[in-house]
Amino acid sequence: MIYLGKKVMSIAIVGDGVRCFKCGRQAAVRVRYARMNLCRDHFAEYVEMRVARVAERHNMFDGIRKLIIALSGGKDSTSLAHIIMRHRDAFRIKEIYGLHLDLGIDGFSEESSHVVRKVCRELNLKCFVLPLRDLIGYSLPELIRISRRPPCSLCGMLKRYLINVVSVELDADAVALGHHMDDLLVFALKDFLVQGNFRMIKLSPVTLGIKGVMAAKLRILHETCEDDIILYANIRGIEYVRSPCPYKYVDNFKAVIREMLDKLEASSPGFKISLMRRLIKVADVKAEGEVIRCKYCGMPSSSGTCSFCKFTERSLGKPLGYDVRSRVRDLIRSLS
Repeated sequence: MIYLGKKVMSIAIVGDGVRCFKCGRQAAVRVRYARMNLCRDHFAEYVEMRVARVAERHNMFDGIRKLIIALSGGKDSTSLAHIIMRHRDAFRIKEIYGLHLDLGIDGFSEESSHVVRKVCRELNLKCFVLPLRDLIGYSLPELIRISRRPPCSLCGMLKRYLINVVSVELDADAVALGHHMDDLLVFALKDFLVQGNFRMIKLSPVTLGIKGVMAAKLRILHETCEDDIILYANIRGIEYVRSPCPYKYVDNFKAVIREMLDKLEASSPGFKISLMRRLIKVADVKAEGEVIRCKYCGMPSSSGTCSFCKFTERSLGKPLGYDVRSRVRDLIRSLS
Protein backbone atom coordinates (compact mmCIF):
# COMPACT_ATOMS: atom_id res chain seq x y z
CA MET A 1 0.00 0.00 0.00
CA ILE A 2 1.36 3.42 -1.00
CA TYR A 3 0.21 6.38 1.09
CA LEU A 4 0.40 9.75 -0.67
CA GLY A 5 -1.70 11.95 1.56
CA LYS A 6 -4.96 13.73 0.72
CA LYS A 7 -3.79 16.06 -2.05
CA VAL A 8 -1.37 14.80 -4.66
CA MET A 9 -0.26 17.03 -7.52
CA SER A 10 3.23 15.85 -8.50
CA ILE A 11 2.79 12.05 -8.34
CA ALA A 12 0.16 9.67 -9.72
CA ILE A 13 -0.41 6.00 -8.90
CA VAL A 14 -0.08 3.87 -12.04
CA GLY A 15 -1.92 0.70 -12.99
CA ASP A 16 -0.77 -2.79 -13.94
CA GLY A 17 1.36 -3.12 -17.05
CA VAL A 18 3.19 0.20 -16.63
CA ARG A 19 6.94 -0.39 -16.46
CA CYS A 20 9.61 1.35 -14.43
CA PHE A 21 11.77 3.67 -16.55
CA LYS A 22 14.91 2.40 -14.76
CA CYS A 23 14.53 -1.38 -14.43
CA GLY A 24 11.48 -2.45 -16.44
CA ARG A 25 9.65 -3.89 -13.44
CA GLN A 26 6.09 -2.93 -12.55
CA ALA A 27 6.04 0.78 -11.86
CA ALA A 28 4.41 2.15 -8.71
CA VAL A 29 4.07 5.85 -9.50
CA ARG A 30 4.39 8.38 -12.27
CA VAL A 31 6.47 11.42 -11.37
CA ARG A 32 4.50 13.95 -13.36
CA TYR A 33 7.01 16.81 -13.30
CA ALA A 34 9.81 14.47 -14.53
CA ARG A 35 7.58 12.48 -16.95
CA MET A 36 8.88 9.20 -15.53
CA ASN A 37 7.27 6.01 -14.28
CA LEU A 38 9.23 4.46 -11.41
CA CYS A 39 9.02 1.44 -9.15
CA ARG A 40 9.16 1.99 -5.39
CA ASP A 41 12.91 1.40 -5.06
CA HIS A 42 13.88 3.59 -7.98
CA PHE A 43 11.54 6.35 -6.82
CA ALA A 44 13.30 6.45 -3.44
CA GLU A 45 16.69 6.50 -5.18
CA TYR A 46 15.42 9.25 -7.49
CA VAL A 47 14.44 11.47 -4.55
CA GLU A 48 17.84 10.93 -2.91
CA MET A 49 19.66 11.63 -6.17
CA ARG A 50 17.75 14.89 -6.74
CA VAL A 51 18.44 16.09 -3.20
CA ALA A 52 22.15 15.24 -3.57
CA ARG A 53 22.35 17.04 -6.91
CA VAL A 54 20.69 20.14 -5.49
CA ALA A 55 23.18 20.14 -2.60
CA GLU A 56 26.05 19.80 -5.07
CA ARG A 57 24.70 22.53 -7.38
CA HIS A 58 24.61 25.02 -4.52
CA ASN A 59 27.90 23.82 -2.94
CA MET A 60 26.00 23.28 0.29
CA PHE A 61 28.54 21.04 1.97
CA ASP A 62 31.72 22.77 0.89
CA GLY A 63 33.79 23.25 4.03
CA ILE A 64 31.14 21.62 6.24
CA ARG A 65 32.76 19.16 8.64
CA LYS A 66 30.39 19.32 11.60
CA LEU A 67 26.67 19.33 10.83
CA ILE A 68 23.52 19.50 12.98
CA ILE A 69 20.24 18.11 11.64
CA ALA A 70 17.30 19.86 13.28
CA LEU A 71 14.77 17.09 14.01
CA SER A 72 11.16 17.81 14.90
CA GLY A 73 10.04 14.19 14.51
CA GLY A 74 7.92 15.01 11.45
CA LYS A 75 8.24 13.40 8.02
CA ASP A 76 10.37 16.20 6.55
CA SER A 77 13.20 16.26 9.08
CA THR A 78 13.32 12.48 9.60
CA SER A 79 13.43 11.88 5.83
CA LEU A 80 16.14 14.52 5.53
CA ALA A 81 18.19 12.71 8.18
CA HIS A 82 17.91 9.43 6.26
CA ILE A 83 18.99 11.05 3.00
CA ILE A 84 21.97 12.83 4.57
CA MET A 85 23.17 9.71 6.36
CA ARG A 86 22.89 7.64 3.17
CA HIS A 87 25.10 10.19 1.38
CA ARG A 88 27.37 11.39 4.18
CA ASP A 89 30.49 9.96 2.51
CA ALA A 90 29.71 11.76 -0.76
CA PHE A 91 28.99 14.94 1.20
CA ARG A 92 32.31 14.46 3.08
CA ILE A 93 30.84 15.33 6.48
CA LYS A 94 32.90 14.07 9.44
CA GLU A 95 30.52 14.71 12.36
CA ILE A 96 26.72 14.74 12.25
CA TYR A 97 24.40 15.36 15.19
CA GLY A 98 20.64 15.15 15.54
CA LEU A 99 19.04 17.94 17.60
CA HIS A 100 15.52 17.91 19.00
CA LEU A 101 13.91 20.45 21.32
CA ASP A 102 11.37 18.94 23.73
CA LEU A 103 8.81 21.73 24.13
CA GLY A 104 6.90 20.06 26.97
CA ILE A 105 3.57 19.74 25.13
CA ASP A 106 1.66 16.92 26.84
CA GLY A 107 1.51 13.82 24.66
CA PHE A 108 2.81 15.45 21.50
CA SER A 109 6.31 16.18 22.82
CA GLU A 110 6.69 12.70 24.30
CA GLU A 111 5.78 11.14 20.95
CA SER A 112 8.11 13.48 19.06
CA SER A 113 11.07 12.80 21.36
CA HIS A 114 10.46 9.03 21.13
CA VAL A 115 10.45 9.13 17.32
CA VAL A 116 13.59 11.28 17.15
CA ARG A 117 15.51 8.99 19.50
CA LYS A 118 14.44 5.92 17.51
CA VAL A 119 15.45 7.47 14.17
CA CYS A 120 18.81 8.51 15.58
CA ARG A 121 19.43 5.00 16.91
CA GLU A 122 18.58 3.48 13.54
CA LEU A 123 20.93 5.87 11.75
CA ASN A 124 23.69 5.63 14.38
CA LEU A 125 23.38 9.38 14.79
CA LYS A 126 24.47 11.11 17.98
CA CYS A 127 21.30 12.64 19.39
CA PHE A 128 20.73 15.70 21.55
CA VAL A 129 17.22 15.98 23.00
CA LEU A 130 17.06 19.21 24.97
CA PRO A 131 13.98 19.80 27.19
CA LEU A 132 12.83 23.42 27.12
CA ARG A 133 11.94 23.22 30.82
CA ASP A 134 15.54 22.27 31.72
CA LEU A 135 16.84 25.26 29.77
CA ILE A 136 14.35 27.96 30.76
CA GLY A 137 12.38 26.52 33.65
CA TYR A 138 9.10 26.52 31.72
CA SER A 139 7.41 24.45 29.03
CA LEU A 140 5.99 26.02 25.87
CA PRO A 141 2.36 25.83 27.12
CA GLU A 142 3.40 27.64 30.31
CA LEU A 143 5.25 30.32 28.35
CA ILE A 144 2.19 30.82 26.12
CA ARG A 145 -0.01 31.38 29.17
CA ILE A 146 2.49 33.76 30.79
CA SER A 147 3.26 35.85 27.71
CA ARG A 148 -0.07 35.54 25.85
CA ARG A 149 1.98 35.53 22.69
CA PRO A 150 0.69 33.53 19.64
CA PRO A 151 1.95 29.94 20.03
CA CYS A 152 3.51 29.54 16.57
CA SER A 153 5.30 32.88 16.77
CA LEU A 154 6.69 32.06 20.21
CA CYS A 155 7.66 28.50 19.24
CA GLY A 156 9.46 29.72 16.12
CA MET A 157 11.46 32.31 18.04
CA LEU A 158 12.47 29.80 20.72
CA LYS A 159 13.51 27.17 18.19
CA ARG A 160 15.56 29.60 16.11
CA TYR A 161 17.38 30.89 19.15
CA LEU A 162 18.04 27.54 20.82
CA ILE A 163 19.11 25.78 17.60
CA ASN A 164 21.57 28.59 16.99
CA VAL A 165 22.86 28.43 20.58
CA VAL A 166 23.46 24.69 20.28
CA SER A 167 25.20 25.11 16.92
CA VAL A 168 27.52 27.77 18.34
CA GLU A 169 28.29 25.82 21.54
CA LEU A 170 28.96 22.67 19.48
CA ASP A 171 31.08 24.71 17.07
CA ALA A 172 29.00 23.31 14.20
CA ASP A 173 29.53 24.63 10.69
CA ALA A 174 25.91 24.35 9.60
CA VAL A 175 22.37 23.32 10.54
CA ALA A 176 20.28 21.30 8.07
CA LEU A 177 16.60 22.26 8.16
CA GLY A 178 13.72 20.13 6.87
CA HIS A 179 11.87 22.91 5.01
CA HIS A 180 10.43 21.52 1.78
CA MET A 181 9.55 23.34 -1.44
CA ASP A 182 5.80 23.69 -0.86
CA ASP A 183 6.17 25.41 2.51
CA LEU A 184 8.99 27.65 1.26
CA LEU A 185 7.01 28.82 -1.78
CA VAL A 186 3.92 29.56 0.32
CA PHE A 187 6.06 31.53 2.80
CA ALA A 188 7.78 33.49 0.03
CA LEU A 189 4.58 34.39 -1.82
CA LYS A 190 2.76 35.45 1.32
CA ASP A 191 5.77 37.55 2.30
CA PHE A 192 5.69 39.27 -1.08
CA LEU A 193 1.91 39.76 -1.23
CA VAL A 194 1.63 41.11 2.31
CA GLN A 195 4.90 43.02 2.68
CA GLY A 196 6.17 43.42 -0.89
CA ASN A 197 9.43 41.86 0.24
CA PHE A 198 11.54 39.78 -2.15
CA ARG A 199 14.81 39.72 -0.21
CA MET A 200 13.62 36.44 1.27
CA ILE A 201 16.73 35.21 3.05
CA LYS A 202 14.70 32.26 4.39
CA LEU A 203 14.02 31.07 0.83
CA SER A 204 17.68 30.74 -0.08
CA PRO A 205 19.16 27.20 -0.18
CA VAL A 206 22.03 28.44 1.99
CA THR A 207 22.14 31.19 4.59
CA LEU A 208 25.74 31.99 5.34
CA GLY A 209 26.98 31.73 8.92
CA ILE A 210 29.38 33.80 10.99
CA LYS A 211 31.99 31.91 13.02
CA GLY A 212 31.16 31.96 16.74
CA VAL A 213 27.90 33.84 16.18
CA MET A 214 25.66 31.71 13.96
CA ALA A 215 25.98 28.53 11.92
CA ALA A 216 25.05 28.41 8.26
CA LYS A 217 21.50 27.21 7.50
CA LEU A 218 21.01 24.59 4.78
CA ARG A 219 17.58 24.08 3.18
CA ILE A 220 18.45 20.88 1.37
CA LEU A 221 14.84 19.98 0.51
CA HIS A 222 14.08 23.30 -1.15
CA GLU A 223 13.39 21.61 -4.52
CA THR A 224 11.61 18.59 -3.00
CA CYS A 225 7.82 18.71 -2.83
CA GLU A 226 5.76 17.38 0.04
CA ASP A 227 4.29 14.56 -2.09
CA ASP A 228 7.79 13.21 -2.73
CA ILE A 229 8.67 13.27 0.96
CA ILE A 230 5.49 11.45 2.02
CA LEU A 231 6.07 8.66 -0.51
CA TYR A 232 9.81 8.50 0.24
CA ALA A 233 9.16 8.07 3.96
CA ASN A 234 6.55 5.39 3.20
CA ILE A 235 8.87 3.42 0.92
CA ARG A 236 11.87 3.62 3.26
CA GLY A 237 9.73 2.68 6.27
CA ILE A 238 10.68 5.86 8.11
CA GLU A 239 8.80 6.42 11.36
CA TYR A 240 7.56 9.94 11.96
CA VAL A 241 5.00 11.82 14.04
CA ARG A 242 1.70 11.85 12.18
CA SER A 243 -0.46 13.73 14.70
CA PRO A 244 -0.50 17.52 14.28
CA CYS A 245 0.81 19.85 16.93
CA PRO A 246 -2.14 20.89 19.16
CA TYR A 247 -1.07 24.52 18.76
CA LYS A 248 -0.90 24.40 14.97
CA TYR A 249 -2.46 27.54 13.50
CA VAL A 250 -4.54 27.29 10.32
CA ASP A 251 -3.54 30.27 8.19
CA ASN A 252 -6.31 30.80 5.65
CA PHE A 253 -4.17 33.16 3.60
CA LYS A 254 -1.47 30.50 3.23
CA ALA A 255 -4.12 27.88 2.48
CA VAL A 256 -5.37 29.92 -0.50
CA ILE A 257 -1.82 30.37 -1.81
CA ARG A 258 -1.10 26.65 -1.42
CA GLU A 259 -4.31 25.76 -3.28
CA MET A 260 -3.37 28.15 -6.10
CA LEU A 261 0.10 26.62 -6.41
CA ASP A 262 -1.35 23.10 -6.39
CA LYS A 263 -3.75 23.97 -9.22
CA LEU A 264 -0.93 25.47 -11.28
CA GLU A 265 1.22 22.39 -10.67
CA ALA A 266 -1.66 20.10 -11.68
CA SER A 267 -2.15 21.94 -14.97
CA SER A 268 1.59 22.48 -15.64
CA PRO A 269 3.74 19.78 -13.98
CA GLY A 270 7.10 21.22 -12.95
CA PHE A 271 5.71 24.72 -12.36
CA LYS A 272 6.70 24.76 -8.69
CA ILE A 273 10.31 23.78 -9.34
CA SER A 274 10.61 26.41 -12.07
CA LEU A 275 9.12 29.05 -9.78
CA MET A 276 11.47 28.09 -6.95
CA ARG A 277 14.51 28.38 -9.20
CA ARG A 278 13.43 31.81 -10.44
CA LEU A 279 12.80 33.08 -6.91
CA ILE A 280 16.15 31.81 -5.66
CA LYS A 281 17.88 34.11 -8.14
CA VAL A 282 16.57 37.11 -6.19
CA ALA A 283 16.98 35.59 -2.70
CA ASP A 284 19.86 36.95 -0.64
CA VAL A 285 22.18 34.31 0.87
CA LYS A 286 23.75 36.77 3.27
CA ALA A 287 22.50 37.85 6.67
CA GLU A 288 20.16 40.80 6.47
CA GLY A 289 21.60 44.01 7.83
CA GLU A 290 24.35 44.38 10.39
CA VAL A 291 24.72 41.59 12.94
CA ILE A 292 25.22 42.94 16.45
CA ARG A 293 25.92 40.70 19.43
CA CYS A 294 23.32 40.73 22.18
CA LYS A 295 24.63 42.55 25.24
CA TYR A 296 23.28 39.81 27.53
CA CYS A 297 24.15 36.55 25.75
CA GLY A 298 26.37 37.40 22.79
CA MET A 299 24.01 35.89 20.21
CA PRO A 300 22.95 37.76 17.04
CA SER A 301 20.61 40.71 17.34
CA SER A 302 19.62 43.73 15.29
CA SER A 303 19.44 46.23 18.14
CA GLY A 304 21.86 45.09 20.84
CA THR A 305 19.36 42.82 22.60
CA CYS A 306 18.29 39.55 20.93
CA SER A 307 14.62 38.59 20.62
CA PHE A 308 15.04 35.80 23.19
CA CYS A 309 16.48 38.06 25.89
CA LYS A 310 13.82 40.69 25.15
CA PHE A 311 11.12 38.06 25.52
CA THR A 312 12.42 36.53 28.75
CA GLU A 313 13.07 39.93 30.30
CA ARG A 314 9.57 41.11 29.47
CA SER A 315 7.75 37.87 30.35
CA LEU A 316 9.93 36.32 33.07
CA GLY A 317 11.55 39.39 34.61
CA LYS A 318 15.13 38.61 33.54
CA PRO A 319 17.02 38.15 30.25
CA LEU A 320 17.91 34.46 30.30
CA GLY A 321 20.18 34.17 27.27
CA TYR A 322 23.42 33.94 29.23
CA ASP A 323 21.98 31.36 31.64
CA VAL A 324 20.56 29.28 28.78
CA ARG A 325 23.89 29.24 26.95
CA SER A 326 25.57 27.95 30.12
CA ARG A 327 22.93 25.23 30.55
CA VAL A 328 23.22 24.20 26.90
CA ARG A 329 26.98 23.96 27.35
CA ASP A 330 26.53 21.71 30.41
CA LEU A 331 23.93 19.53 28.67
CA ILE A 332 26.13 19.08 25.63
CA ARG A 333 29.06 18.15 27.85
CA SER A 334 26.97 15.58 29.73
CA LEU A 335 25.63 14.01 26.52
CA SER A 336 28.93 13.99 24.63
